[in-house]
Parts: sequence; C-alpha cells; structure tokens
Amino acid sequence: MKYLDEEMHEDKKNVLLIAMPFAGTDIPSIQLAVLEAYLKERNINIKTRHLYLKAAEFYGLNNYNFLIYPPNDSYTAQIIYSKYVFPEHWITAEEKCREYFQKETSTNREIQQHFTFDNYIQQTDEFYNWILKHVDWQPYDIIGFTLNYGQFLPSLAIAKAIKELHPEKKIIFGGSRTANKLGIKVMEAFDYIDFIVSGDGEEALYRIASEYQNYESIPHLIYRKGNEIIWNESESSIDLNSLPIPSYGPFYNELDSTSSEVQQFFYYYGRLPVEISRGCWWNKCSFCNHNIQNKNYRGKNIDKIIEEIQFLSDKYDMLTFQFIGNTLPKNNYRSLFEKIKQLGRDFTFIAEVRAGHLKSEDYTLLKEAGFTTIQTGIESFSQNYLMKMNKGIRVIDNIAVLKFCKENGIANRYNLLIDYPNEESINFEETKKTIQLFQQYLEPPQICYLRVVFGSPIQRNPEQFNIERLRYSHSDMIMFPKEFLEKEFNFVYDFKRKEPMGEHNWVQLIKEWEKERERLVLEGIKQQTTIDQFIFYFVDGKRFLKIYDKRNADNIRVYVLDELERAIFLSCIDINSLQELQETFSHIPETTLAGILNTFEQNGIFFKEDDHYLSLPLGFNLISSHLPKRESQNLLYASGSQRSL
Repeated sequence: MKYLDEEMHEDKKNVLLIAMPFAGTDIPSIQLAVLEAYLKERNINIKTRHLYLKAAEFYGLNNYNFLIYPPNDSYTAQIIYSKYVFPEHWITAEEKCREYFQKETSTNREIQQHFTFDNYIQQTDEFYNWILKHVDWQPYDIIGFTLNYGQFLPSLAIAKAIKELHPEKKIIFGGSRTANKLGIKVMEAFDYIDFIVSGDGEEALYRIASEYQNYESIPHLIYRKGNEIIWNESESSIDLNSLPIPSYGPFYNELDSTSSEVQQFFYYYGRLPVEISRGCWWNKCSFCNHNIQNKNYRGKNIDKIIEEIQFLSDKYDMLTFQFIGNTLPKNNYRSLFEKIKQLGRDFTFIAEVRAGHLKSEDYTLLKEAGFTTIQTGIESFSQNYLMKMNKGIRVIDNIAVLKFCKENGIANRYNLLIDYPNEESINFEETKKTIQLFQQYLEPPQICYLRVVFGSPIQRNPEQFNIERLRYSHSDMIMFPKEFLEKEFNFVYDFKRKEPMGEHNWVQLIKEWEKERERLVLEGIKQQTTIDQFIFYFVDGKRFLKIYDKRNADNIRVYVLDELERAIFLSCIDINSLQELQETFSHIPETTLAGILNTFEQNGIFFKEDDHYLSLPLGFNLISSHLPKRESQNLLYASGSQRSL
C-alpha cells in the first residue's frame, strides 16, 4: 500500500485555488488569475474557483453588496461562518450575531424587509452545502485559499469540511490575512491548515506542487514539523515583469454559471485588474500594514503594463480596468498615460494616486488616457493629523489633488480618516477651518474610522499613540471563542485610550459639506446652468485675469487681476514655494510680491502652507471642456460686484 507522502514524491500535484466571499463581484480575484497563469506556464495542473460569485447569487446581489460595502464592510460580513468553524461557540454566539446584524440594518428598511437575519443564516447554509456538494475535491492534491476581503472565516469553514471529508488533502492559505508572524499564529490555532505562504505566492506554490518532497526548503512557506511551526522567512521577491498575463477565463466561466442578476452587474459595472506594482515605496503611514506581505516596492515596466492592457482588452472584449498597486508608477507615469492614449480605445481606468505625486497637467493627461475614477490617500485636511499618520504629504497637496480632479472631471473616492487614539481638538478645528475654503465646489469625503491592524506602526507601538492597551475587536469576540482569540491570530484590534481626547462631531461636519454641495448642484439644475457646480473659477484674458467667486451667496465677487497679479496667480496653479516665486519675480520688490500673496491669501484665492502657495479657483477652460457648449457659456455670466485686488 502506498501512502500519500510516497505518492507525492513521484509527480507533480494537482492544485485547486479558491476565492471565497466576501470579495466584490465587479472585479475578478487577481490573486487567482496570476497564480493560475504562472502555474499553467510551468505545466502544473491547476483549477481556480471564484466562489464569491456564487455566494452573491445565493444571497441576492443587493443583499450581498449591502454586506460588504459602507457603512458595512466585508470583514464583519463573514461573522455568520463562525457557525461551521466553531459549532459549539455558535450556540451562544448566534444571538450576539443577530443583535449585531439588526443594529447594522436598523437604517435600511429595504434590507430589514427582504433580508432578515434568519434569511442570512438560511442562505449561508444553502451556499455552504452547495459548495460541499458541487465542488469535486477528489482530483486535487493541494487545495488553496486566498485571503483578503473578509474571506478568513468562510475559507476556514470550507477548509475544515474538506479535511474532515478528505484528510489526505493538503490545505494551503495565502494572502494578507496570514502574512508574516500572523501566519504562524493561524497555523497554531487551526490544525487543518497544512501550509501558509507569507509573501509572493507564485514560486512557493509552484515548488510545493512540483517538488513536494522539498517543501522544507521553499522560501516564504510556513509549515509544520512535528509540534513546531517553521517559517522559511525570505527577502526574495519575484520580478513582476517575468509574470505571465493573468488568466481570467475561469472567472468568466464561473460568471456564466451564476444568476443573470450577477452577470448583468459585472457586464455593466465590472472591470479587470491589472497589477502594476507590489509593496509601497513610502511604507511609513502609521495606520498601514501593506508591507508585511510585500516588504519591498516593485513596479512593472511601462511596456509590460501596456502589453497586458492590450491583450486583456482584446481577449475579453474589455475596456474597463483597475490598476492594482498602492499608487501609480513612481517614475515614467507620463509615458504610461501617453502609451495608453496611443492605443486609441475608449478605456476607463480606476487607480490609486498619491497626493503630491502629479502636477496639474498630469491630471489632464490622466483623464485623456481614460482615468475616470481615482482614490487618493488624502485622509485629512489637518497638518497636525497628517503628521500623526506619518503620511509624508501636506494639506496643500491634498487640496491640489481635489482641485485637479474637479477641473478634469475625474471622480476622487477619498476618505477622511478619523478616531485616532491620539486625536485632538486641533485636528478637528484645523479641518473645519480649511474646508471652509472649498467645500462649496469640491466634493466631500467618505468618513473612515481608524482600524488598528496587525503589523501597522500603531499596533507595534501602541504606547506612542495614547493607547493603554489593545483589545479584541467587537466582531472578533462574536466570531471566535475566547480560547481561540488568546492564540493571537486576530487581524483587527480595538483599543483603550490612556487619556480621553474628547468628542469631535466629524459626521456632522461632513454631512453639512454634503448638504451644501447637494444644494448648489440642485440650484444649478434649477437655473439650467452648471454655474453653481463650479462656483469658484477663473478666466484668462492674457493681459488680465478674472476670478468668479460665488462661495458666499450673500457676497458674490468678481476679481480682476492686472498683468502682474495674473502672472503670480498662474505661477501657483501648481504648488509653488516662496523662494521659487521670489526667483521668478526677481524684477519686482519682495515687498510687492509679499503684498500680492498676502492679499490672495486673505481673500481665499490662495491656500498657504509652510511658505508654499496654491491657487484655489478652478480653470475655466478645463471645467468647461466637460460641459455642453451652451452651459459653458452660461458660466461666464455671474452676477456680483467686480473689483480689482
């Protein structure tokens, strides 16, 4: 009789990779697509399953999206799967889950009527049983799970069931939820996990499938040796330019087998991911833990990115893509934009962009290349708060991004990060004062409450952030039995402050901003002009310049700048320093320059920070290029007193 280990010495192993809920259904799992392409190129028999699509069918797409998008999140959506991982714990946890669910749905009448907690349990049972009945585990030696987007408990539930049904199968986990020392803790807690990959997964998965007998030598692998957990920690990383183009065929096959509702949602709103980098070249934000999985920043060559976009567009008839990476390429990004434009297609791109990285003309090029939506890590309009976060950017950088996006018709889905353990009144007051300059014409953020995550500087050094102690999160205490939590595999923490820092009504502040924007947009619609959507802008007369300012409806102003004032104003379309301005305008007395700058600042035309200046009005030529001709002409006719500065 041959035993499994003897058989596994003889040939390559068959691999099944699974992405469980609660990933979004509008974008395929890039982890599965990259790993499948990499292993297939090396003649490994691999199959991937995007089971989160089927989950959306069982729950109903609207209900599924309710679970994973704000004000909820995919991390807490997984709570219900505690039923299968900890059946004894579930006896007492069920009512706590019910209370939690009812609290989260208290403001959503439609969900309350059509998706009760009992519906949630029933549909989860049906989905769980469907997987065990319809997924054939038998052909596969290694079954892997990728762990992002609240996939931990659902993956544990299925992994546990597989091990009970087929104890000979090898279970492997990978992803941010099990990176670094967290992976060791997870393996210590759950004995049905055989391996964990911490770091790049391509080579580790290939080697465990092709030379299983040598798994103890595979970099990035965490494995068991007797009663000990071993981590082959390694600084090695894969060259992203050597990777094959991701394989999204299995995603589309899975999509075709789901409900028409899920299919239509993807075909209308879906996009394909294109990986452009791993890691973060800044890697200093106090709230972030991205680099526990990717310790060094790597970017793909521009030509490689273009090759992938063109291939994927042709193969899948797709024009909408999302760049996967913490920011656009650090260098050569203009070359990327130009080469995308040269492809001559009606692309739509979504990407993350770092504030302070691009100039105003870059955003115009960005929009011309098809970038309609970006997310910038703005986080705050308080310099004091940004320093706590160690963002490495300034308030003036954040304002510039929003201005450039508004001018070019780019949607910026950004967050205001609050509830730091050392949040102070100055953080609130600075923000309140700053946004008064632009809340009438720039879009408000979404509020994001701080979550202390494993591996972040806050988690590693809590005492530096006014934290007396970290504690288990409320959702973790519902999901996991206390004796399991004590094994220290938790990813998210709550905290107790050393000193109280007071209450700050951020929600009301942003609601007022939202209401003001809504009011002005409706007023513009009512008047059949968009003038109140772009209520602070300038038009250039070459020898003079006019600024239309309707930020205060009771005091509408039209400023006329003379030739010198115009030149100084235009020099600060992008952020400019006092020293650079003095060099540019060395032909005029410094007192004259200082007086003009001070006048601009006092009238809210310029924002000043640390001897750096940014003009705040929007450029008429840019904003009008996105409007029908008649409406753009109406922009020029603003009532109010005209004055020189």
